[in-house]
Amino acid sequence: MTNYIGNLVAVVKAIVKDESILHAIQQSVQELQQVSDALDHTQEHEAQLISTATNQPNEENDLDTTVENSGKNKLLVEIPEGKGRPIDAVQSAKLSSEIGIISRQFISIPTKWKEMKDDAKFHALERLNSKFEMKFDDDYVKSSVMSIMSKLSINHRHKVHLHFKTFPNADVARQNKPTKYNLTQENWEQLCDLFSDPKYQRRCETNARVRRNVKLTPNQGSRAFVASRYAMRKDDQEPNRMDFFKATHYSNDKGWTTIEAKTTYEKMVELQSTPVEEGAEPKTIDDIMDEVLGTRSGYIPGLGYGPKPNKKSSSADRINLEKRLKNKEDELNACKSNFEVLQTQMDAMRSALLAAGIQVPPLQFSAPNNTPNSSLSGSQPTQNLD
Repeated sequence: MTNYIGNLVAVVKAIVKDESILHAIQQSVQELQQVSDALDHTQEHEAQLISTATNQPNEENDLDTTVENSGKNKLLVEIPEGKGRPIDAVQSAKLSSEIGIISRQFISIPTKWKEMKDDAKFHALERLNSKFEMKFDDDYVKSSVMSIMSKLSINHRHKVHLHFKTFPNADVARQNKPTKYNLTQENWEQLCDLFSDPKYQRRCETNARVRRNVKLTPNQGSRAFVASRYAMRKDDQEPNRMDFFKATHYSNDKGWTTIEAKTTYEKMVELQSTPVEEGAEPKTIDDIMDEVLGTRSGYIPGLGYGPKPNKKSSSADRINLEKRLKNKEDELNACKSNFEVLQTQMDAMRSALLAAGIQVPPLQFSAPNNTPNSSLSGSQPTQNLD
């Protein structure tokens, strides 16, 4: 492509003598060259991504990777519950590559992912269904695919933002819609409005500072963490989060990726080896990882994109605890009610005895305890007021 453009420019210069026309043509050629270079780079990256995944050892020899469907072989892609991504490296790479092509060439780039229209999502799923054998009737699979697509869409939005920033102002940028993406003029102008928003600009600057300060650099390259962790399993068990952190930040050949990764892992080991105080529960690996790496909503630090915190379990635990607390409160209220009834009956019996001329010392009732076992003082035996 580069040689072709160069030859074309030489021919045009030989024919056209007007300097202004030549200048305009040269500007157009430069833009064409930039688009060509970017396209070549993208194709090379996607080819490298698939090649890297294909060369990874796949221990799951009995995994059927293709199926026959309507006379056409389609790659079988499976996303297990809780993983958010395919665990097979080849499936993961090819799915991500295809979603990247779809999100770049066949659907628009929204200013916010939640503004992506349903018909665009449906169109994307249709194209994926023509390429892969997937369980798109499964809500988890569908939501996982949308999660991958949303992150790739954000990446594309970042790239068109870089294109926007090459122009002196927003008005000029609006007249130079990037041709690499599936953008209508309306879509591009909406993005230009977003890029011109001071709040968005401040957020971008903050994100850029965060990226520059990232110290825990993994050694996995473009390979998805989900597939990497699955490939590291022993006796059909994936490494725990702490072992996986070391595997993704340390190698025997090169050592630790950064000093910060080394000190972070040493802190994990220190917490794991700290003696447990009497009566206290020992910290789990997840407790240690959350303490060292912190927690984020919808994301498990150290495991990459895909796996998410088990909200269902924590929600179920909370509901169960609330039920138990309610039962205890009901028991306590029943005890209090029984105590009041007993106190009334004892007062009535004492009044009857006094009326018959029988002297009865006053009965001293203790205040009801905050436990199901309330007691009476004096000569009365302790009773369980159930």
